[in-house]
Amino acid sequence: MVLILALVPGLALADNAVMQELGSKAAKTAMQDLKVEKGDANVLILTSAGHAIVDGRTTQAAIKGLTEESGNSIGDANLFHVLRPYWKPVWFYFFNKANGEAVFLQADSMALNKSLEEFKALSNDQVFSRISKANVDIDYLANHTDEGNETFNKKAFNGNEFSLAGISNVWARGGSFDFIQATCFHDHLCPGVTSGLFLAEYVEEKLPINNITAESYKVISCPNWCKDDLFQMRWDATPGKSGLFVMALTDAEKKAVPNIAGIYIRWNDTAKAGDALALGFNFSAVKLPQWTGPSWGSKLYQDIVLMDYVDKPETFINVIKEFDVDAAKLAMLQNAGMHPLKVAGVM
Repeated sequence: MVLILALVPGLALADNAVMQELGSKAAKTAMQDLKVEKGDANVLILTSAGHAIVDGRTTQAAIKGLTEESGNSIGDANLFHVLRPYWKPVWFYFFNKANGEAVFLQADSMALNKSLEEFKALSNDQVFSRISKANVDIDYLANHTDEGNETFNKKAFNGNEFSLAGISNVWARGGSFDFIQATCFHDHLCPGVTSGLFLAEYVEEKLPINNITAESYKVISCPNWCKDDLFQMRWDATPGKSGLFVMALTDAEKKAVPNIAGIYIRWNDTAKAGDALALGFNFSAVKLPQWTGPSWGSKLYQDIVLMDYVDKPETFINVIKEFDVDAAKLAMLQNAGMHPLKVAGVM
């Protein structure tokens, strides 16, 4: 038993070395295909490494290989981990914003069972079960819908097409680090996540945090949609820490309070009191430019045009009600069996 335990660190180091080499091979292969040099600021890398677990082995060491070979890093805001469940494959995606070209590589789990020397000797076709290249820039796709059909309909990126193309296009057009990070937590960028950004900005302006020790935001999300994942990243408002309570609404309830987007509370844990806003969000508040091509491009295009309103979130938001919250009312808003919109007096 002692001998087995003594060997475990060595086994872990061997696994890490293979994973690091995997990241290095992915970067080297993609960079050659995209014809880019190490440290090119036009390149974005997205990966499931760090989340994926292959045959019981974690994959975070692949990120070290990616960084060392490519020059990309989290600190430079051009390498992000996209959330996926641990049982999904480990993959790597490289996007060049200079021309919109992207390369997707998915690792073959069987190859990862080799020793480091055996792994180094494998060809790319043996290391990766899929290597695909496509142009995903939305402006390019608008004029080359046949290529888009090939990429999206035939799942060139193994079902990750919408996720990766959406993040890439907004990153290329100046999406902020914190927003891209939140979209990667959500696992894709869609108008719903963007609405979360707008709601967060609006609340932060109307109810700013003045006491960083005592104050925090609490969200009573009803109805739920993609917006809620942004609050978890931006505000650390998570269900496990009682910062986010999520509830669905029936169609009748949604109709009773049009465009309702939840209740947002600035809570002071010392005073046991807070200020609350019941907010509405209307996606149709302005007439946005419309995508006229195949359906796969509709939300991608909307992601981009919505970014023009990052500094004008109030365009889509209205205050349904402002009210004070004490400990008793907060408990009623959060507790099962109590309808939060009725407690708030908006329904």
